[in-house]
Amino acid sequence: QGAFMPRSRSRSPRRSRSRDDRHRGSDRNRSPPYNDRRQDNRRVSLLVRNLGDGISSEEVKSVFERFGKVRDVYIPTDYYTKRPKPFAFIEFLNGDDARDAKDELDNREICGRKVSVLYAQRGRTTPDQMRARDSSDRSPGRSRRSPP
Repeated sequence: QGAFMPRSRSRSPRRSRSRDDRHRGSDRNRSPPYNDRRQDNRRVSLLVRNLGDGISSEEVKSVFERFGKVRDVYIPTDYYTKRPKPFAFIEFLNGDDARDAKDELDNREICGRKVSVLYAQRGRTTPDQMRARDSSDRSPGRSRRSPP
């Protein structure tokens, strides 16, 4: 007694369902498709472009915290000049809060500059990845644009 007995799978034969049976039942007990679910539990990052030179991560955080819990604010710095780049990543703990912030602050002024706010496409870049990208941007004779 007291020994753990794992649950066994049912040994009853599988019911085959016809094509009509699959579509006939009600959808009340089904969860909505992935795209229709609210994002409440997922962390979401926003990219904010066109920030001013002197803005601090604390100032950015105070603007975005009005919409919900902010986990992180990251303003990358240029590897060579050590100056902050004119954009930031803001990570929200709640996807709905991030959406509200994006909707409210896109094309608005923050510290005297009209910013654009969009969803960040990738996760945070490491300093080594940024360094590699910056050095390829600076190499002579190389262009990111394709020839005309």
